[in-house]
Amino acid sequence: MATLHLICGTIASGKTTYARKLMAEKPALLLSVDEVTLALEGLLPPEKHDATTLRVKQLLLAKARQALAAGLDVIFDWGFWQKEERAAMEATLRRDGIEHLWHYVDVSQEQLAKQIQKRNEAVLKGETSAYYVDEGLWQKCLSLFEAPDAGEIHIRYTPTDN
Repeated sequence: MATLHLICGTIASGKTTYARKLMAEKPALLLSVDEVTLALEGLLPPEKHDATTLRVKQLLLAKARQALAAGLDVIFDWGFWQKEERAAMEATLRRDGIEHLWHYVDVSQEQLAKQIQKRNEAVLKGETSAYYVDEGLWQKCLSLFEAPDAGEIHIRYTPTDN
């Protein structure tokens, strides 16, 4: 049976790098909210971001259902920053009988700062289409992130270097 892998972690924690690692281990379809929103609209103004993200997540969930039904594993590179969002997704997956595993990319604040600096340099050089993370965005994201407890997560991944 195909499995849905849901990756939880704060901004710039290495979720996409981890997703690619999973894909190297077993073929899977990677579905990233950031990839789609950036491709569709570029950097979204704050007033449009939440509504667009919600629509993208609905579309990606529908696509995931199709891939899973066809026997292909799927990886959600979404972040799942808040406990309420994780609980709602968990309830949906259980209700629908979807085989799934929650992964948490757990990084120290020191490692996160290094990864943000590296990412920002790549954004400025045009090497990636990821979001540029200034101090204000970083602090906002950290304040919104609710780390999962042990009961929510099947696999905890702690990168040593991204």
